[in-house]
Amino acid sequence: MSTAPTMTMDALLRRLEEVLGADSLLFRRFERGLRREDEGALTDAMNSLVLYPSQTRRLVEDTVMNWLFGNRSVQMELQREAAPR
Repeated sequence: MSTAPTMTMDALLRRLEEVLGADSLLFRRFERGLRREDEGALTDAMNSLVLYPSQTRRLVEDTVMNWLFGNRSVQMELQREAAPR
């Protein structure tokens, strides 16, 4: 069985930096929470998303969800390919 590629924490941070910018307070919150494994800081970062434009929120949420659960479209394609015909 094939699996989707795994995104490292450093790759997640690089992607968040691309989306938010290195000087972004929200990026710094994510960085601090991930590096320190601080659940409270990560919760604050996710809650702060409401203050950002919907496109930014969507990009950040998709990035984090893909990191947590893998790329769903890749996983679904792999499942389709593996399904008996």
